[in-house]
Amino acid sequence: MALLSVDNPEGATEVHTWDQALIRILASRTDGPVFDSEVLCERAPGRLGVSVKSKAAAPVTLALFVPASMNISIRSTSGTVTVAGSLAGLSIDTQSGSVTIELPETANVDVALRAIEGFIESAAPIKVFGQRDEHTLDGRLGSGGATAIVRTTKGNINLRAGSQQAMVTTDRKIDRSAQPITSPAGFKSRAAKEFADSAHIRSSDEAIKLEARLVNVLVKVTDAGGKTLPLMKKDDFAIFEDNVQQDISYFEPVTAPLHLVLLLDLSGSTEKKMKILKKAAQKFVDSLKPADTIAVAGFTRRFFVISNFTTDHKLLKDRIDDIKNRHSGTAYYDAMWSTLDLLEEARATRKAIVVLTDGVDNSLDHPNDEDLASKHSFSELLERVEEADATLYPIYLDTEYETIGRGGRSGHDAYVTARKQLEALADQTGAVMFKAERAEDLEGVYQQVAAELHSLYSLAYAPKSLTRDGAWKKIGVSVKLPGAKLRAKRGYYAR
Repeated sequence: MALLSVDNPEGATEVHTWDQALIRILASRTDGPVFDSEVLCERAPGRLGVSVKSKAAAPVTLALFVPASMNISIRSTSGTVTVAGSLAGLSIDTQSGSVTIELPETANVDVALRAIEGFIESAAPIKVFGQRDEHTLDGRLGSGGATAIVRTTKGNINLRAGSQQAMVTTDRKIDRSAQPITSPAGFKSRAAKEFADSAHIRSSDEAIKLEARLVNVLVKVTDAGGKTLPLMKKDDFAIFEDNVQQDISYFEPVTAPLHLVLLLDLSGSTEKKMKILKKAAQKFVDSLKPADTIAVAGFTRRFFVISNFTTDHKLLKDRIDDIKNRHSGTAYYDAMWSTLDLLEEARATRKAIVVLTDGVDNSLDHPNDEDLASKHSFSELLERVEEADATLYPIYLDTEYETIGRGGRSGHDAYVTARKQLEALADQTGAVMFKAERAEDLEGVYQQVAAELHSLYSLAYAPKSLTRDGAWKKIGVSVKLPGAKLRAKRGYYAR
């Protein structure tokens, strides 16, 4: 899944889905031309970063036309953000800017909206999860699947559904003779109008197509006694795909910063342990390095972001402290899916997920209850994890003894299956599952996980034979050190 990251602090940002397999970016300003140095594009295989660096009085307006298959992350300070159309993944974080999202009525989207000091208005037929108020909205349009995560501190959020597919259709390049572009749902682009009518526009003649793939691999290396080896260099490693040696194009040592999501199971099985859970999670944050970028999320029957990515440990601990008991239910598979969406926005190679859970998804616990059923199955989640660049560390919190026979728990078999599934997810990404017998053990377990995270090397390569035939590509890593032991992801599917 291709990722587009947009950073436009002061100006308006508009995103439109269209029927092209390309990305087109238009930049405009009301008082003059936009120069190349003001809109920077950082390209990497499968990723494109667009950032506005302007000191002019009038802000830069961006209009982006993208395929619906994109995953988009937008950051703003005071600029407004408008999105027309349904995307595979959407994350918006702004301070005082307001956000408008127009979805087609046929969209299947899970939404998590937060307007801390502003207000949320919704005219979309959303199935609301939990308690709704003017500052918070978590719910599902259609059958869900795609994600839209929006947070604004002082702005407002407006969510609406159009009567038709909110997509720009075009069979030709946009040019200066074009009329203002209006989607079938009636969403009019001011920036696109300026592109057609104004001489003060800069736009590349060539649209951008993201095709190349960079395979990221996190590797742990220990000596024969299990001690981590922290001083290895790029030339000490060799990496293979289907037994063919690859050129290592990117390397980071164990000291490089991490991008990490801490995911907390806040379902009924953990309700009485909330105080201990929060304290342990806060200490885990403190055990990470100051340069590590961390997000915190939680889940019950729904997924919600507690804090978006930040290096501010105090803010993270304050957000964790504010966690309240949530409704029951455990949509673990769906929560992991949304966490992977959230992690996609991190433009980094050292990415990890630490999830605290007993792993008993609703599909194991209540297999015949359609209202509680997770949209994604475990096999679908495992397949997605096989493609992901992240390392997954589950912390299994054993709740079996105290919950079997109460609250609908179906019995021992569900817990056995859950443990096997957690181990499978960890193993696929080159990680291990940790276990906490009691909530009181969590603090020590978190310290073990933190030590593990800071013992990983990052390697990346562009496959010499790039195919998208869906075949399994086996990854092998070796080091120039006799007796060394390695752990890394086993491979990926070339999709």
